[in-house]
Amino acid sequence: MLRRAVVASCLALLAACGNDHGGGGGSGAMAEVANTEWHRKDLNAHVSRWLALAPLPSGLLQAQFERNWQPAGKESGDLTSHCHLVYTMLIGYEATGDARYLEAAKRGADFLLSAFHDPLHGGFFQGVDVQGEPVNTAKNSYGHAFALFALAHAARVTGEPKYKDAALAAWQDIRRNLREAGGGLRGAVPRDFIAPPEKYHTQNPVMHMFEALLALIDATGDQQVVADARALGDFVLNELMVGLPDGGAYIPEWYDAQWKPLMNEDSYTDLGHQFEWSHLLRSAEKRGLPPLYADVADRLLKFAVAKGYDEQDGGIFNRITPSGQVDRNKFWWQQAEGMKAFLAVAQRPDMARRYQETLELVDKEILDRDNGGWRFGAKETCARTACSKLQPDPYHLVSLDWMVLSTKQ
Repeated sequence: MLRRAVVASCLALLAACGNDHGGGGGSGAMAEVANTEWHRKDLNAHVSRWLALAPLPSGLLQAQFERNWQPAGKESGDLTSHCHLVYTMLIGYEATGDARYLEAAKRGADFLLSAFHDPLHGGFFQGVDVQGEPVNTAKNSYGHAFALFALAHAARVTGEPKYKDAALAAWQDIRRNLREAGGGLRGAVPRDFIAPPEKYHTQNPVMHMFEALLALIDATGDQQVVADARALGDFVLNELMVGLPDGGAYIPEWYDAQWKPLMNEDSYTDLGHQFEWSHLLRSAEKRGLPPLYADVADRLLKFAVAKGYDEQDGGIFNRITPSGQVDRNKFWWQQAEGMKAFLAVAQRPDMARRYQETLELVDKEILDRDNGGWRFGAKETCARTACSKLQPDPYHLVSLDWMVLSTKQ
């Protein structure tokens, strides 16, 4: 644990900041609380390593590497991981000004549009080979969310109309082919998008589509996109979220065909996603969405901290079952999303403390000083469960670091 005197010195800076939702005052508090140099070093380590190894001559960004950064098996293209790396290269450019990142990002975005895009039915293939030939022509909402996310960021960072047009066109494909009449998203479909209704749903692609729409608002300012983001957010608040008597709330992971939460013990609520939804909803007001979303963010954060935060050793637990059984494993991405949620309300001393404690856990147990990058989990987690030996892709980690560093610019 952090020495309490160190924590207290950080929190003393915040005592007069109040308990607002983290809008105007949140950025200043974040700048005071966040360990900027730690995040700067972490970001530079991620983006420089991925720039050196990920780009292939075709434009594909390769994502599969062992812990020692040797390629893991055959080179192949997965829509989600490729788009994560387009985003990573764009953030690398924003953070450093190094044109090599911009070149890699643009080549990756162009490969997305030329190889992953389906010229016949629209949308994006799930997998292509290294030369851009389709190897998995199925479509899914999760991958499409990140295609939209990557194109929106490419439009914002480069200012090039072709990426703005491509992002807006991608959203129209998604609206037409993957959005359900009730407001949710279809999970997986064949190439032509024609498939019977699904028996089960998950909230995960909905969350990332909401994130992508926020990025599209930043890139375009399009008021129809603002309205669509509002519709998706309202669907989550009105249909998916479960309110609790203590004022907290949570968003389960799994639902039936009518988007009613599954309550059997095989279902669960992902605790990292509660933190993730919290900071996404909190950031929505500045994009023209209702202030109510920040109130909902507080309700989700209340539940996430009560059920998902380790007050003894710091860090974010994995998931909780409907009966209340908590999986106390601590994996890499939940720690990143938890820190983002804490930093979004860093003016609150208790949240600033939890950020500091989680950062210490990551620094001591998850940061891989032997190989570079982050490990998949904390020491106790990887001692009792099978942690992957691959490098996690950098999307969650880069977005955490850039959240901190962008407040300094």
